[in-house]
Amino acid sequence: MPRIISYTPKWLSRPSPGFELFDTTNAIPAPQPTRQRHGQKNGTNGEDEYTGPMRSIARRGTEVFVVAGRHIRWSDLSMVKDDFEELEATPSKKPKPVGERHASEEEGPEDLSYRILKVAVGERIRQLLVSPNGDLLAIATEHTLHIALLPDSSHLGQIPNKAIKLKTYMVGPTTHVLSQAQIKSVLWHPFGVSGSCLVTVTADAVARLWEFNTNNRWSFDNPSLAIDLRKLAYGSTEDQNYGPDGLGRNRRFSLDAVGLEVASACFGGIGMSDETPWSGMTLWVAMKDGDIYALCPLLPSKWQPSSTLIPALSASTVEMAATQQVEAAPDFHQIQSRDQYHWTQSLDVQEPILIKGEREMSPDVEVYSRPEHPGPIPRLQGPFQMFSEESDAILELADIYVIAGKLEPEELMSESDSDSEDYLEDPSIASAMVCLTTISGRIYVCLAPEDVEGQWLPRKKPSQPLPTLSEPYLVMLEGLDTLSSPDLADLEWPTISQDAESRYSFFTTHSKGVFYFSLEPWVESLEKELKNNESLGAHFRMDIIKNGPGALRERILSFDQDEDSRPTPPATACLVFEDSDLGYFLLTCTNNHPHAATLDRPYPSPLPDSPNDPTDPDLQALTLGPARLPYQPSDAFYVPSSLPTFVKDHVPARHQRMVREEIRLSTATLDLMTAAHRVLSGETHRLGLAAADLFRRCERLQEELRDQIKRASEVALRTGRIVGDDSADYLDGSKRQRGGSVDERLEKVRRRHEELAARHEALRRKFNRCGGSALSEKEKAWFREAERVEKLVAWPEEDHADEDEQSAELWHRSREVELAAQKLIKHTKEVAPTQHAGRSGRSDDGDDGSNNDGGGNAGEQYRIPCDLKKAKAAQVMKLLQRQSALVETAQARLKRLNGAMVGVAS
Repeated sequence: MPRIISYTPKWLSRPSPGFELFDTTNAIPAPQPTRQRHGQKNGTNGEDEYTGPMRSIARRGTEVFVVAGRHIRWSDLSMVKDDFEELEATPSKKPKPVGERHASEEEGPEDLSYRILKVAVGERIRQLLVSPNGDLLAIATEHTLHIALLPDSSHLGQIPNKAIKLKTYMVGPTTHVLSQAQIKSVLWHPFGVSGSCLVTVTADAVARLWEFNTNNRWSFDNPSLAIDLRKLAYGSTEDQNYGPDGLGRNRRFSLDAVGLEVASACFGGIGMSDETPWSGMTLWVAMKDGDIYALCPLLPSKWQPSSTLIPALSASTVEMAATQQVEAAPDFHQIQSRDQYHWTQSLDVQEPILIKGEREMSPDVEVYSRPEHPGPIPRLQGPFQMFSEESDAILELADIYVIAGKLEPEELMSESDSDSEDYLEDPSIASAMVCLTTISGRIYVCLAPEDVEGQWLPRKKPSQPLPTLSEPYLVMLEGLDTLSSPDLADLEWPTISQDAESRYSFFTTHSKGVFYFSLEPWVESLEKELKNNESLGAHFRMDIIKNGPGALRERILSFDQDEDSRPTPPATACLVFEDSDLGYFLLTCTNNHPHAATLDRPYPSPLPDSPNDPTDPDLQALTLGPARLPYQPSDAFYVPSSLPTFVKDHVPARHQRMVREEIRLSTATLDLMTAAHRVLSGETHRLGLAAADLFRRCERLQEELRDQIKRASEVALRTGRIVGDDSADYLDGSKRQRGGSVDERLEKVRRRHEELAARHEALRRKFNRCGGSALSEKEKAWFREAERVEKLVAWPEEDHADEDEQSAELWHRSREVELAAQKLIKHTKEVAPTQHAGRSGRSDDGDDGSNNDGGGNAGEQYRIPCDLKKAKAAQVMKLLQRQSALVETAQARLKRLNGAMVGVAS
């Protein structure tokens, strides 16, 4: 949601030249024609009878066109701003008084603040619309329409500042006249060649498509396509006559026409490459009683598609045709798929006509012809049903605004399109969103789950009746109020303006202010749900989404009504600028006063604890407080007094000599004094109210200033206590010991920080010594081999292998060696005592005599030499020592490996 940086700047406030651009008090009023059939009734004038949109300000870049009576004023806001800042920087250059600037309204002011453009229009101008290429200006009154050729901005800014008479063409001299229906909407077609195609929709539900050619005046007289929606709603075949009735033919009452009074109309897209292919050629029409209709496709005979439109159309129609061939579908859907396929195929086989760009750096334009079959008149789709809890409420619609769905990335055939690449980064949904506003200021946000695609009437009446079509529908997501019941005006007509920053945000303007709406919370919630094809639990999830935060709403501007003024007239639809000089700038005008606001560009919602949080004071300028509405002096201070012309205007010629003579008590003198008092009392009353309002504002300003001074003193006192500069408050003059002063605490924190930094550095060096550098491939291979040896040497917990496999394992061989060693040690211990006893017996027998020779020979037969036994025992002990050393070495190496791995991991 954008933040308001400031309100109406000084260069648009009185008495600057920028204010005079919008002040039409001294402008020549527009004529009020005498109407034949829609004449004035009950003594009311035509201005009071008008109920419709008010778009009296148009823009072309930073240039603005403002309606001023019967003329139009032109100015460049960036130039006005620069000139004012230059005057502020050089106090020696003073702007001329207001009276001198309005010395000649026909020739314009001498300070070049604006230029007057003369147009031949017979009514008060209600709407101004600049063509997409900026060469044409549509000037619409209540019943008539004119097209003016706009000069280049360099020509408009030349000196001397004389009025320029624009070359204008009247559109439909027999169509848009006073005796016909009121013009409700004037729209430039998104796919018009060089911005020369216009669509008008009147209150009697007639849509006309105009293709202008400045070299052919006949193109301004008759439309290339005219469709009566009342006839089309009940049409059966395309060969019927759906044109409107001619001039002079009275329309008879018909029940079919009930409920088809148009309130507003708009296209479903603006012709961008990232939009769904059918959106830019879909005309949405909102009826006054709340019905919504769609007309698709509505194209001129020569049109200029976007770079991705025809490839996306071909892909979608081919896919639909393949689906219809596989699956059994109703006859109507088969016919619709076939018509779309033939219509798209005729575009694919066409060779586009290349038209050179109007400017030097402009690329060539590819122009296609509208397919002849199916016909140029599409089928009227609707009325759209609205599913919501408020579906029973009666809607009196005033305006409609449609946001096109996003083209899926896989459907984009031109990846080099810069618009698509930039646009796909933002959250978007493939379905269109329809925003409606009522005359009571209530905004309805609706979702169109099913895309509006091209449909045509059958060429001939089918022999068998087709099945009943399912009516299209809209899902109403939310309803938001912008006006309370006491604030509703009799002639309220809210309007919706597109935002220049985001496609899913817009502004609505009415007599009480300007509101900002953002649908991005809805888009973020619906994006994942619409991409998910799982239907189970969809109703439950949609209820959760509908009970979520909803759309963002904020009041940007408020229009305060003066106590002595009449009810505030409808405000002009606001304009939104996105420029390097003006910034994110909002502009509107009401009651001859410009109202503006400089906004901060909205940021996406930051993640929790995000380092790039836009609300961080280090990332944005210091915000001193909420923006305040500047004081606008009342018009009573600037309206010239009527007393200088009182004698000429109110005193008869026969009594004018009494003013120059001595005052005498007479009836004529009393009448003269009464008339003068009547005029003077009204002026003094208005001046008194304006002065009282200024006095109240000054008193409120003093109170706010005292409150701010009090808060500033409290903050200063708290700051002094924190810093420690409040030692004078103590009787003994000593500083308080709790926590010490700020310098002492900062020094303590600094020392603590240095100690922590030293400990951190010591630990870092220690870990570096322990861990070492990264392991090489050979070291990693050696670690893997050590782990394998550990597994081979380690004693298994369970022994499930075969005997042959076990004999090959290293741990089994080590086990056999240990068992053999234990067996030899045990046998040695058993043999040692026996051998010692045999030695002692043999020595005794030798001493006794020689009778035991045979026995001695037998003992010597099994006697083992002592050297051999020692050698065998030494060999066994050597083998045992070797095996023990091998096992101990392997264990030591494993311990070292484990220690090294732990150090590397840490």
